[in-house]
Amino acid sequence: MKESTIIKSLKAIRLRNIGTWLADQLRQPGWFGNLLLNRRSWGAFSIYAHQRRSDGKAKACYSTRESAQKAADSMARKHEVPFAVYKCLFCDGWHVSKVDDHQIVSPKSARRKEEMVASLKTMDRHATTGLDIESALATGIPDIHPAYGGLRGRTLSSRRQYHAWSKLVKAGLKQVIELRADYSSPYYRELCEKSGVAFFRYPVAKDLSSIMEMVNLFPTFCELIDRGNFYIACAQGLHRTGIALCLYWVFYAADKGIAPPPLRGYLEMDGRNPDKIIRALNAFYRCKTERDGVKPIPEEVFRERKEIIRMINRSNNQNI
Repeated sequence: MKESTIIKSLKAIRLRNIGTWLADQLRQPGWFGNLLLNRRSWGAFSIYAHQRRSDGKAKACYSTRESAQKAADSMARKHEVPFAVYKCLFCDGWHVSKVDDHQIVSPKSARRKEEMVASLKTMDRHATTGLDIESALATGIPDIHPAYGGLRGRTLSSRRQYHAWSKLVKAGLKQVIELRADYSSPYYRELCEKSGVAFFRYPVAKDLSSIMEMVNLFPTFCELIDRGNFYIACAQGLHRTGIALCLYWVFYAADKGIAPPPLRGYLEMDGRNPDKIIRALNAFYRCKTERDGVKPIPEEVFRERKEIIRMINRSNNQNI
């Protein structure tokens, strides 16, 4: 049986190094937050702070903090992103790690983020488009919620939701947005056509071809969200749906002063983090940059918007 990361880490850790690690952490700016609030520093207790996940080989090791810091400074100049130094708990050396983009917050960036969050608090998250939201919610579809003048929830392709079709059409449903890249049955499209509802497939997946298709179809996707009266869903209406709506906000709607979507499947209170959303946003950003030859939004603004998504993840009431 394969050992869990926790057991593997506990077996390999060298207890004598904990004191040196803690003393170094307490000397760092922001040590209180890193140790007690966001707890980022405790990642050093994972075996993967010492070895690569890909092949299990040890990461580059430096005998002193000073030599590690020189390497970090050199890498920062080369790659134009910050690198941090940390004491390894699994060997007697020091390692260098790229600082996650959500940790990079300059005073200017922090002020802009606070201003953005303050403005979003006053905004109505749901446009008025003629869709009878109350009647739609009364259908009892699992995980159904309002979203930008439309609805999100569990897929309507299930025969278990067939009872809701006539009620949704009567409530003003005009558009279905299907997010499953692996769904190929014609049933859903045919069901929409019979009900006079338009069907649009926007495949959300992590492979390169799907990401490129997401980039190419993005203008149409945004146009359909703007119209409202839609129903957007993946299998459960929680995870890929959250990714798609965050793409809409980060790369389009935020520039129009529209608030970010509440998260449903990526909530800290449910034991989930937004890392899959962030990875999808990063992949979309890279792919769109490569296709167009220009960054879709400035990197600083991109980091700020991703941090807001992380804030939503941590918010129990979903109102940042």
